[in-house]
Amino acid sequence: MMIDRENAVMLWTHDLQRLELSPPEWVELLDDEERTLALRFLREHDRIAYVAAHALLRLVIANRIGLAPSALIISRDRFGRPFLDMDECRGIDVSLSHTKGMVAVALSNAGRVGVDVESVDHERVPRSDLAAYGLSAEEIVRLELMGVAERSEAFIELWTAREAVAKADGRGLSLPFSSIRIDLSSSVASTFDGDDKPSRHWRLWREEPSLCHRLTLAWSGERGEVMRMKDELPVY
Repeated sequence: MMIDRENAVMLWTHDLQRLELSPPEWVELLDDEERTLALRFLREHDRIAYVAAHALLRLVIANRIGLAPSALIISRDRFGRPFLDMDECRGIDVSLSHTKGMVAVALSNAGRVGVDVESVDHERVPRSDLAAYGLSAEEIVRLELMGVAERSEAFIELWTAREAVAKADGRGLSLPFSSIRIDLSSSVASTFDGDDKPSRHWRLWREEPSLCHRLTLAWSGERGEVMRMKDELPVY
């Protein structure tokens, strides 16, 4: 596979905030199963985001190995995590995320990778029972001392970090978020499996892809340079 740089963690995003329908050209990039799944979304913005994320994933891979996007074999494991089921893509890990108005795709040859992007909605940020969202006692105390807006931003930052780590780990939402410890000051995270010794370490990278969205990228190991890539999804 043609990769842009050794030990790279590449990130693409696409802003959907002005889009009202999925362009047919994007839908054509998907395989039959993805097109069927896209039709099951009841809300149009969810359908647009799903189509955009999967079209972008296929496009960035296809542009690097010289195949048609719809010809790529993208499978999912038992946790629903996508992987490239092709000899040409061995050693490449992928992750995608979509929310209202924004999608993100990460591609890595530096180990496991996970990406999460969320829209900022201060009204939906929980104000109580934060432990149910996997936050530690120290994080909860810190958030409770903040004002409303600052607390919302801090919660979203911690939540996207945990989502990204859970995706990189591979277990997704089946991984208890309380087993993920976040150190935002050092941009690292650790996962714990039943004891006080970390089972794995993760590096973190954060971004505000728009005024209304927050994103966190997580990947394993000490290697990996984040490369912010130019959008490759056609704009309409």
